[in-house]
Amino acid sequence: MSRYLDMVDSPIHVKKLTEPQLQQLAGEIRDELIRVLAKNGGHLGPNLGVVELTLALHRVFETPKDKFVWDVSHQCYVHKLLTGRKERFHTIRTTNGLNGFALRTESEHDCYGAGHAGTALSAALGMCAARDQRKSDEHVVCVFGDAALTNGVSFEALNNISTTTKKFIGILNDNEWSIAKNVGAIATYLGKLTTDRRYNKLAHDFAQWLRRLPKGDWALKLGHKAEEFLKGAMTDISLEQAPSGPGTDGRGGYGSAILFEEMGIRYLGPIDGHDLPLLIRTLEFAKTFEEPIVIRTSWATPW
Repeated sequence: MSRYLDMVDSPIHVKKLTEPQLQQLAGEIRDELIRVLAKNGGHLGPNLGVVELTLALHRVFETPKDKFVWDVSHQCYVHKLLTGRKERFHTIRTTNGLNGFALRTESEHDCYGAGHAGTALSAALGMCAARDQRKSDEHVVCVFGDAALTNGVSFEALNNISTTTKKFIGILNDNEWSIAKNVGAIATYLGKLTTDRRYNKLAHDFAQWLRRLPKGDWALKLGHKAEEFLKGAMTDISLEQAPSGPGTDGRGGYGSAILFEEMGIRYLGPIDGHDLPLLIRTLEFAKTFEEPIVIRTSWATPW
């Protein structure tokens, strides 16, 4: 039986497949990752976690014109498989083989090379600023994890995004596939959002409702407005139930705005990072959105 993976030699081929075919391709990619990395070693977990996300990115955007900036970049193996490096994938992390990270000299589809640096948000912002200066229309998408938010340079970028550009797309890839357990206030803050039972129920109900909407920008804009309402309702509940004390906002909480929204960046999520149709529709919305936006993907493992 032929594989769709055998037919995909560039991102153009991803755009030609139907969504059911892309779902089958996702399974084939996971099989290929396991087969090769069982022999070579490498970053298996992070790449298993971004299969649908990478397919959705290549379905919606067009590299190398559009730019994907991967923080750490150890999760770009799927990207390599889809961008003309499939036949060499068995050489990854071997002498003279494919690099285990994004590498500009390896492919025109790799616009930035960084390993364990936490510099992706700043690099992506620089690309956006340069694009705006020359008045071109390429999109810049930054994929970063919650561990990247422990870097001062990441916060410097977040502090400047809304005053520098109106077109910035960030993906907060919160898939719990870190090499080690994340620590600190940021990880704790994001963990509270992920594990809050009431918020998760609201987010799940919202995603189910969004799936039933007809396709189109107006539907996603309506969905975004509805999500804003849900987030507001959720944080209001948290404020009412939180104890009063020093450092609070006087209503018993620490403010109803989410971290990114306080910095002038719209926030969507968390959405199911394995729901390929939902990812595609959300990215299509982000592509046309005229404000900086961060989409948070979070999930339970489907395999």
